[in-house]
Amino acid sequence: MRATINNCGGSGASFGANNAIDGDLNTQWSSNGDGDHAWIEIDLGKEFTIDAVGFRTRTMGSSAQISQFRVITDKGEMLGPFDIADASQVYYFPVNTTAQTLRFEVVKSSGGNTGAAEIEVYVAP
Repeated sequence: MRATINNCGGSGASFGANNAIDGDLNTQWSSNGDGDHAWIEIDLGKEFTIDAVGFRTRTMGSSAQISQFRVITDKGEMLGPFDIADASQVYYFPVNTTAQTLRFEVVKSSGGNTGAAEIEVYVAP
């Protein structure tokens, strides 16, 4: 899996995109002050049937927290929007799509360096 991002120092940076897909809740992807305009794109390497996504927002207490996001597939299909109650856990959302690339876009946030502590994609068996 490979992740690309907008405006944030590249996927290998300390708050780079790969931190959102590394399975470690102690690392995070952060945008560069993009707030509601932040996005991260995940390339799965080949097309899969996807039946769920998981998302845990990052937070800095009163800022940088995502409260709603959507997912756009490489085929242009929009999934969501999905609501996130808080930054305490990974929240899971059932979906039914086939895609190679998923673009996670922030719809609503508290602004600032929004991002994710973890993003998970579940493929059908």
